[in-house]
Amino acid sequence: MEHFDIVLAIARIALSGDSERATHQVKRLREAVSKAKPDQAEKLARLLNRDDRRHSVAPMSLEQMRVSGSSPPVIPGEKLGRNTPLPNDRETATPLVRVVFPEDNVGAEPVLSPVLADALDGLIGEWAHTEELAALGVQPNMRCLLYGKPGVGKTMLARYIGAKLGLPIVEARLDGLVSSFLGTTARNIGALFDFADRYRCVLFLDEFDAIAKARDDAQEVGEIKRVVNALLQCLDARGRRGFTLAATNHEHLLDPAVWRRFDGRIEIPLPDADARKNLLARFLPPLTPGEAEMKMLVWMTEGMSGADIETLISGGKRFLVMKEASGASGSRRRGLLGGLRRQATLSGQLFSVEQRALLLGSNEELAAALVDNGGLTQREAGLLVGVSQSTVSRRRRDTANPLEA
Repeated sequence: MEHFDIVLAIARIALSGDSERATHQVKRLREAVSKAKPDQAEKLARLLNRDDRRHSVAPMSLEQMRVSGSSPPVIPGEKLGRNTPLPNDRETATPLVRVVFPEDNVGAEPVLSPVLADALDGLIGEWAHTEELAALGVQPNMRCLLYGKPGVGKTMLARYIGAKLGLPIVEARLDGLVSSFLGTTARNIGALFDFADRYRCVLFLDEFDAIAKARDDAQEVGEIKRVVNALLQCLDARGRRGFTLAATNHEHLLDPAVWRRFDGRIEIPLPDADARKNLLARFLPPLTPGEAEMKMLVWMTEGMSGADIETLISGGKRFLVMKEASGASGSRRRGLLGGLRRQATLSGQLFSVEQRALLLGSNEELAAALVDNGGLTQREAGLLVGVSQSTVSRRRRDTANPLEA
């Protein structure tokens, strides 16, 4: 029987009482028979339209989405446990997902700007007001896209949201999801959403651009179009069944239709000066830099992501350990500067071109820049780099008046 797999899926879902997933499969069947059997496709379309009209006048089920106080939101589906079988790619048996449970999701909270923190609190807090939202004919935000440069903390933020909601995070694994076999990626996407729709969870699609690229990209073959079409159908079918998060470093690559599916589109920016200071305070212990050293670090990390700052500090700590192990002498301030210079050599991409040039240049020029741009006094800058205050003053004067120098 042609299209028996779709008919079997409809029968299985209908018997389970899951009307939304059944609707999704009926739409698949309509598309499958539309060319060969247009009269059958028309009958299915009328059936779907009648179902849509019935749902448009039906009240929202508050029992499906409700949170009280600190309790997790109650959404449709079975409880996801540690022994729940995970979906796999048929060809390679690679798992399509990894699951992070709330009790395991105890990492450090993301460092956010006050504006972004307030926005996220509101996003999460919507789940505590489902009745009020339903009275206005709306529901909590069910789909949210996180985008920004690599290392700004999108994955950490997604897990933080899951922990705040008290729900497991079902993270899509691209190594299992994306396949070289024709049609397999689209099938894996369907299996992923079927799994997420079955259980109470937050679905997290990291590196989202890998499966949601624009369909008009001349460099892509027809397969990506099938993948995006499958993704759109699954996003639509997921509907009110659960909270879906996606993250990308390349939002400009996303298909416009995919972009429109997300009610929330949150840009995660690079950390500002206050956020960088908080990140440094998280990564530096047990080191305890002084105020002047902290000012220098905050300035030197401008333009870095949170992951970049962690890499920088980890490298600096390794430098200090090796310096002490070799018996080298010098003040702690020299050790800090030496660590920064070592990182500018080994991991130069962390710094801006200007900052890297200053670190690898003369002490006098660096000290003058710390005063002019880093907020240090001439005395503080001189002590940090090992030159006199008068030398710093003279260098600043020469830089301000190059013709007199």
